[in-house]
Amino acid sequence: MTKVILNEQHKLLQDQERLLGKAFEIVPIPAAGLVLEEIKELVETLRGEEIVIASPIPALMSLLAVEGIPFKVFHNDHREKKELPGGKIIMTVAAEGWEIV
Repeated sequence: MTKVILNEQHKLLQDQERLLGKAFEIVPIPAAGLVLEEIKELVETLRGEEIVIASPIPALMSLLAVEGIPFKVFHNDHREKKELPGGKIIMTVAAEGWEIV
């Protein structure tokens, strides 16, 4: 079963859930984050699992790489323009067009 690293303040979009299929489990990350020791412990629990990182945690990604534990991340090239009150234009990631790489 795929383990999905997800900050508890975030949620998966429908397109992301579709890519994952039905067999996935959320590994919730507290909104306040984890201290390095907790990240090291998490790495050990993820050993041997299929991992997809939805909420990037740089230290986790680094430690997984150093330990030779493969993982994938969500990626989306598509952006949408949004106009804020006052006329400011921002670009946000689109709800569709996600890939797991």
